[in-house]
Amino acid sequence: MDMSQNKEAMGQNRGFEETLALVKTDLSKDGKTLDLTAAYLKEYGAKDIANMDFLENLQTLELGTNLMGPKGAKHIARSKCLINLKSLNLFYNNIGNEGVQYLAVSDNLLSLSSLTLSDNSITDEGAKYFAKYLPLFTHLVRLDMRLNKIKDEGKNALREAAKMVELKQLLLDKVEGFQVKTSGHL
Repeated sequence: MDMSQNKEAMGQNRGFEETLALVKTDLSKDGKTLDLTAAYLKEYGAKDIANMDFLENLQTLELGTNLMGPKGAKHIARSKCLINLKSLNLFYNNIGNEGVQYLAVSDNLLSLSSLTLSDNSITDEGAKYFAKYLPLFTHLVRLDMRLNKIKDEGKNALREAAKMVELKQLLLDKVEGFQVKTSGHL
């Protein structure tokens, strides 16, 4: 079922003023953290946020489960307002390979130290593309690509690229980051 013309499916059911009110409600008092997890902003909500000048000091942006798609990722990647971000979480947004390509070539996201792209239908193609540009992200110390459709070829490309930067945590498999060490006693 093609929903590309369905305004509600594309996030047009929430106007700019509603998105603005949501942002102002959930923005931290110091203006450095915005958590809009599961707000279902979709593509046009992401576009609205990307154009909000007062977010220029934002350092942490949590946008997981907003179903923004590749075009929403494009708006975030091209935003001149979000250039001071240190942490960006785009978990479960269906950005796919197209969306990850916008993020990979973004000059505006190079200050990121943490990037979460888990559960976004990214395949080897997107992983290899991101790996090509990973060395440009000189501040990145954590990259989460779990729960995607990345096979060995894409994982190996990311692992090789990670060697060229100060990446301390590269999460590629669904069990990584969830392991709990026990003392052996139950």
